[in-house]
Amino acid sequence: MSLAPGGPRHRTDSVMIDTADIVRELNDLLTPRIVAGMAGKKDPGQARKWANGSLAVPPPEQERLRFAYDLLKQIESAHRRSVAQAWAITVNPRLGYTTPVKAIREERFNEAAAAMRALLEEAYDG
Repeated sequence: MSLAPGGPRHRTDSVMIDTADIVRELNDLLTPRIVAGMAGKKDPGQARKWANGSLAVPPPEQERLRFAYDLLKQIESAHRRSVAQAWAITVNPRLGYTTPVKAIREERFNEAAAAMRALLEEAYDG
């Protein structure tokens, strides 16, 4: 899937997975507090409720979480789980020295995808 004409490309495996399962995996990888923040919410309890299916994930938050899931799974499959965790929460020069979590919350999808590709292509300069 191309995010923009000529823009970064990433897999979209998350379209085949239930949203609660995605949130559960993200909670396990990053913690409910980080997942809620990445989705634009302050209460980590929402991420827990999304994961157990007792609260529906609104479309804007779902978009952010599915995007994050796809990027982090690609990093995890190319490297390992701990690299995906560290990448998500570490300031990144390709993102204006903010974290990928913040870039995703701000819906800077093209930038986050490009930063992920730089890591996978070993062009990371952070």
